[in-house]
Amino acid sequence: MNHLVSYPDSAPKELQQQSKASLKGDDGKKLIPARKQQALIVARRPDSGGQEGTVITLLANHFLVQFDPSQKIYHYNVEITPHPSKDIARAIKQNLVNNNSAVLSGAIPAYDGRKNLYSPVEFQNDKLEFYISLPIPTRKLASPYEEMSDLKEKHEQLKLFRINIKLVSKINGKELTNYLSKEDDDWIPLPQDYLHALDVVLRENPTEKCIPVGRSFYSSSMGRSKDIGGGAVGLRGFFQSLRPTQQGLALNVDFSVTAFHESIGVIAYLQKRLEFLRDLSQRKTAQLTSEERKEVEKALKNLRVFVCHRETVQRYRVYGLTEEATENLWFADRDGKNLRLVNYFKDHYNYDIQFRKLPCLQISRSKPCYLPMELCVICEGQKFLGKLTDDQTARILKMGCQRPGERKTTIEGVMRGNVGPTR
Repeated sequence: MNHLVSYPDSAPKELQQQSKASLKGDDGKKLIPARKQQALIVARRPDSGGQEGTVITLLANHFLVQFDPSQKIYHYNVEITPHPSKDIARAIKQNLVNNNSAVLSGAIPAYDGRKNLYSPVEFQNDKLEFYISLPIPTRKLASPYEEMSDLKEKHEQLKLFRINIKLVSKINGKELTNYLSKEDDDWIPLPQDYLHALDVVLRENPTEKCIPVGRSFYSSSMGRSKDIGGGAVGLRGFFQSLRPTQQGLALNVDFSVTAFHESIGVIAYLQKRLEFLRDLSQRKTAQLTSEERKEVEKALKNLRVFVCHRETVQRYRVYGLTEEATENLWFADRDGKNLRLVNYFKDHYNYDIQFRKLPCLQISRSKPCYLPMELCVICEGQKFLGKLTDDQTARILKMGCQRPGERKTTIEGVMRGNVGPTR
């Protein structure tokens, strides 16, 4: 479309006066402008609109959401002490529903994993208090060099949580109906509280059965993961978002692909990700340089790992690398006796550490807690946060390329499937 730029005589007087005034400075002296101020006028359409051509049916990935505006939604505030992670909070909620059905009036409420709980029926009381014990780790590991029997005993300990539930409000969809219909001339604000409640309800099932990342959900049930190189895999999923439209309330659902860290041994992961570690045979005799150590630490920092030399449900976060190589590391046991790391693993697990010239993983911010790299595995379900290479980006884009018919089938499969929002 062409644009016509001109100074029309019919320009508003205010604009003409403003243009003249802009030529004078604060002291009233005349200024010489670098360029003339111009009014932008868009050329008119040469016809009266589309009247010719064939009428087609356009399919959009928006699904109308039916809701009863008279149906109340009861919004409860949830306080859990001590403060748990989202995964543990959801386990607490599930335990609460399974064992306190009568108090909750038989409801299966939707939960956002933090403070908001939404129920279609009112609970027995506006304020409720529960105590729930869950078999989860009760503390951060003080030392990774503990006997298996001691670890088992600690992992089987029950952690007690106090849950306080309080009614916040009773909301319905009448305001949302008015907003969507626009029956009144007055401006109507979008009822965010009701919209958020519906959004939490529609996210409940995908959150429980998929890996949530923002507004997207990823699951191996939508297709096997694909190796995209560099220690990363592409995983298929879907995006969903609740939107008010002129046609009504709609759920936007679309196919999505993103990269995750591959769940493999740390050594194998580093071989795939860092070029200078492709041939690790030399690393049995040569230590990392200062620059190489920085690259390794950058690749592993904040990743969650688990150990493979013993059975444990414990997961560890990598905070950094040890300054010393594995062969030079010593630690103090519970009795205060200094033990050499490589000797400890040989004596207690009959395992000879192979890559003694590599540093160990540091799994504590303050305490000296070391884990040899070759005994650690990357936990699955961790989104790849680093910058993808050009090859990785190309492979991810290729995974996401679908013909319109294939994309339609995928999205309809999400809506009908076990991991979708309608379940």
